[in-house]
Amino acid sequence: MEKKQEELKHLTELVLGIKIRTPKDFELLQKEIQQKTGQPLSLSTLKRFWGYVDKDNVDYKVRVTTLDILAQFAGFHNWVSFCQTNLEEGDESGTMAYRNLYLSDLQVGTHIILRWIPDRIVTMRYEGDDLLTVVESIGSKLRPGDTCRCMHIVENTPLTLFSLVRNGELIGNYICGKEHGVVFSVRK
Repeated sequence: MEKKQEELKHLTELVLGIKIRTPKDFELLQKEIQQKTGQPLSLSTLKRFWGYVDKDNVDYKVRVTTLDILAQFAGFHNWVSFCQTNLEEGDESGTMAYRNLYLSDLQVGTHIILRWIPDRIVTMRYEGDDLLTVVESIGSKLRPGDTCRCMHIVENTPLTLFSLVRNGELIGNYICGKEHGVVFSVRK
């Protein structure tokens, strides 16, 4: 159980786009959880879960409702569905319950925001026919105006963007989140 809670912490930080270390990080996390899930979590609950406060309290037990909200923030239905994700580090195969995005389901003009560690944020616009254009890039080597092809995004796994073109020149393929994967959100 403790290992899954550590995985959930890591995944939450990945979705947030930062490592949670300071009181301001917890405030940002609280705000983002409320915005994404519509459910509140107190700062003290978040700090206890991360071990930032009450480190000596051996009786502290995390409530399932807290785990449910954090799992929802990370893209799962609830804590149980998160725990059913059996892909362990180092395994070559296993089941996954991660969110999927098929670009063919999107309307032309939809924006996809990709985040990956340590602080990469890339906003792309769907142009149709699996074509994406980079609109904004923070901390990434991708540049506004770059185009690439992608059919499918699986959250928390590495993302390969195919046929990256910059200024009319084919650069090659580009991988995002090679080690820890990407998280995404969609904005119309």
